[in-house]
Amino acid sequence: GAGTVGHMASNAVPKAYAQSTVIDGTSTALTNGDVYQAINVPANSVVLSAGIDVITAGTGTGTLALGDGTVTYVAAATQSAGQMTSGDAVAELAVTYAAADTLDVTVGTADVNSKVRVWALLADIDGLGDTESGDTYA
Repeated sequence: GAGTVGHMASNAVPKAYAQSTVIDGTSTALTNGDVYQAINVPANSVVLSAGIDVITAGTGTGTLALGDGTVTYVAAATQSAGQMTSGDAVAELAVTYAAADTLDVTVGTADVNSKVRVWALLADIDGLGDTESGDTYA
């Protein structure tokens, strides 16, 4: 089976799945103000949660934010080891995307020299109603 366009294959059954990418500032620092498109969000998706996991701690005061330009999943992840996730505000839970978008990491405060994993838990909601049979309400 195959998923809908842009989604992972799921044997034709909609399922939640994780996407992640690593952004490495350990060899060349990530510059304050830079924006990195970290996660592609296909059209007709729900982002259930998203976050930043610091793999290799850095030094300094630089921070990383994760969002889509409207929703902020992580406001200011520091460079210390650990994880900052969404879920601390209702606006960050189960965000629906009708059109394709990206979750972007923005470097703030100062340069960042840590290595991080950016992740998102997504679900495909594209094939859930157009051709399904069921009750019709008028």
